[in-house]
This record gives sequence, C-alpha cells and structure tokens, in this order.
Amino acid sequence: MGQSSRLLLLLAFLFSADLSGGEPCFEQNDPEPYVYFSHKTAYQLILNSKFKPVPYCRPTFVWMFITPGTSYPNTNESMEIRNLHLFKNRVIKNHEERRNGYLCPNVLDSLKRWEFEVNPSSEDDISPQGRMDMQLLARRMKDKMSEVLAKEIDPNTFKIYATEDRKVMNSAEEFSKTMFGNDFRSKVPIEIIENNSSFIGLESCPKWNDAVYNSEASLFRKSPEYLDMVSQMSKRLGFLENITESIIHSMYESCRYHKALVIESYPAWCGLFTRQELQLLEYHDDLEYYYKYGYGSEINTKVGCPIAKELMGYLNDVSKNYSDGPSAVLRFGSSAGLLTTLLALGVARDTIPLTHSNYAAQYRRQWRMSRVDPFSSNFAVVFYKCSQGDEENKVMFYLNEGVYDYPGCNVGLCSWKFFENKFKDYLGPKGCNEEVCHDKSRASGVRHSVFVAALIPIVLAYLRV
Repeated sequence: MGQSSRLLLLLAFLFSADLSGGEPCFEQNDPEPYVYFSHKTAYQLILNSKFKPVPYCRPTFVWMFITPGTSYPNTNESMEIRNLHLFKNRVIKNHEERRNGYLCPNVLDSLKRWEFEVNPSSEDDISPQGRMDMQLLARRMKDKMSEVLAKEIDPNTFKIYATEDRKVMNSAEEFSKTMFGNDFRSKVPIEIIENNSSFIGLESCPKWNDAVYNSEASLFRKSPEYLDMVSQMSKRLGFLENITESIIHSMYESCRYHKALVIESYPAWCGLFTRQELQLLEYHDDLEYYYKYGYGSEINTKVGCPIAKELMGYLNDVSKNYSDGPSAVLRFGSSAGLLTTLLALGVARDTIPLTHSNYAAQYRRQWRMSRVDPFSSNFAVVFYKCSQGDEENKVMFYLNEGVYDYPGCNVGLCSWKFFENKFKDYLGPKGCNEEVCHDKSRASGVRHSVFVAALIPIVLAYLRV
C-alpha cells in the first residue's frame, strides 16, 4: 500500500471517530428512513389508495370528513423551532471547539445549513403542499365515486360544511374548486359551522382537563426507554448533561414539519434521531392523543356523538330511498372532530388500552396517528345499492382512502342491517346527550361566564360615551 493510500485511510478513520474517545461517529444509514411522525405525517407517505369497485354494487351516497391539508406550524410551534438556531450553534461549537459529540461531518454540515423559513403571516395555514393534497384528494374521489360526485351540481345534491378556522376553510375551498370548478360558490356554497362546535366549553370541563393534564404521556416521558433516548441524544450532540425534553420536542417538530412541507427532503434534524427514537416519539404523541381525543377518555366518544348521529340520519334516509336528500355531504373540520367521530363509530379501537408501560406491546396498535390522522386525513362512508347477495343495502368505511376492515363485516363491506342495529341509538330521539360534562350547574356557570365576558366590552363602550 502506498503512502498516499495510508494517509487517506488515516484521514477517513479520524473523520469517522470522535477524537476524544475513538467512538464511531453517528449518521443514519437506513436505506428507508422512518417517516411516520404521528399526527404530523405527510399524507402522500401513507396513502394506499388501491380502490376497486365493489362487485355488483353501485355507490348512491357519500359522506366525508376531511381535515386540513399539510399546514405550516402555528405561532408557538414556529417560536420553538426558531429557537433551535441558538441550540444548533451550541451543537456545532461542541464538535468544532470542545471536541465533544459524535455527529459525522456530513451530518454536522447538514445541520449547519439548516434554516427555518416560514413567513409569520402563513403560520397555522395550509401550505402549497397542503393545497396540492386537497387537489389530488378531490380528483381521486371524483374518479372513484363518479356515479355520485359527477352529478349535476346544485345545493340540493351536495352539501359542504366547514369551520371558520383559516386552514380548514382554505382546505375546503381548494378541494371544492377541484371537485366542482372555480365558480363552485355560485352552485354549492360552503356552509360555515361554529369553530370546533363539538368542543364548545369542553376546555372548561373538569373531566376533560383531567384526561389531558394527567395523561399517560407525561408518565411515558419518565420511562426508562424515553430517558435513555434523551441521554443518548445529549451525548451524541456533545453535551455533558442531558438536554431538556422541550429541546427534544422542538427538534422533532422541525424534523416532521420540514418533511411534510417538502416531501422529497431529508431534514437535518431528522438525521439526528435513530429509527427506534423516532418510533418512541411517535408513540409518545399517539399516547397523548389517545387520552386527549381518543379512547383513553370516555367523554370523547360522547363529544363525537352529534356528527355520528348526523351521519346515521343521512344513511337511514338513503336506505329508505328518500329522493330529496343530498347525494354527498362533505364536512371539513379539525383532527379533534374527526377522531371523536371515529370513536363514536368504534374505528381504530385497540383491545388493550395504550399506557405508558406497554409501549413494546403496542407495536401493531390500531391507534397509530401516522395512519389514522396524518395531515389531510379523511374518513368516508359510502352507501351502496347491490344487485346480488343477501341484502340490497351495504355500507363501507374508507379511512384515508383505504378500505377499513370493520369488525363484523365482509372485508369492509357491511350489511346496512348490521350497521343500523349496531348504531340504532343514534337514530333515536335521545341519540346524544347534549350536556357532555354531566354537570348542568357547572355548564350553566360556563355559559354565564361567557355571557358576562361578552357584556364587558359593551359596558365599557357605553361608559366611554
């Protein structure tokens, strides 16, 4: 071996090892990087739209719940991510001046180039990728359900509902323009509903607050697996003491937002985590949502009842061949609205609850937000009329465009009688208990407080006169 070859080998060794201890440097060599980031996963990365027509059946009614397209971080999240600029400089200093840390040179170079560039006016709004999400979703749905969605457009045939939230409304408009044309408003106006109407007053409900603030997610952050992840990351970045949980969270936020906004990218902060660490953080967020909006709190099923009742009313009318109802209902809302609706219908339910202590056992969990509630998540219920089989009326669920294999049904295709019997309570006059908190005195107190708060500016204006 020549002298030049020996020199190259020596340089390669020095660059792939920490000078202070000889430990190999860190870089991800995964040929398929982990891209499942709980409820902030890019929709295009989980889409599995292998739609096939149902033999001997034709769709006659479609009901959909659609959440916003890929969005920019909100104000608080943007602030967290911007603060990483100072942290980034500390990591670079650890490696280049203090000779601590184990990031390989290419990983460190990627981190040096990282910048956070989101215009404050765009915060918490859909991105160009989000607009594309809605356009592509509308095209696919129109193609798959052409018998229903290609009918003559008028307000009696189609109903569109959306909350006032900016990213929800912009998503509804982008979807509707693609589905019905740029002049859709003159044909099918978007009916505005109260923002997060199913959650009005819920933040003031003690039972819901207990579920949120005493969530098992906080216990999971004290688990051996999580603490080991923090310790390993701290050493990897060159810190002698553990970095904070909030820094870990900010790194994760930057990683997944960047990936969702620019799907072809490999974000710098993602490259600092191992595959196992990203799976751990995914479970942490799934656990948090399980108790905030999921099956971990009984109250959440009751919150989803009104929308489930609405759906059952439409399906019941179609089963009776009523001709004056719409052919399609498109409802645009928040993740909270979608998830609590799924709860009310028993979708994505695990036999064993998610807890801080059974992470390893929940690898194949149903409640995986990366696949249930990514950006642009959607849930469709289609009513079919069939010419063969034991029953004419059938129902099928589609979660993020894939057939949802509902228990008790035939590869996702359900008998209407089965479905009607299972959710018959929603069809009754007392299908939903309006007082979710089951505490009328407290609820009335909340309404009274809101009323008083609304009067204050009026009284002040009167006193100024």
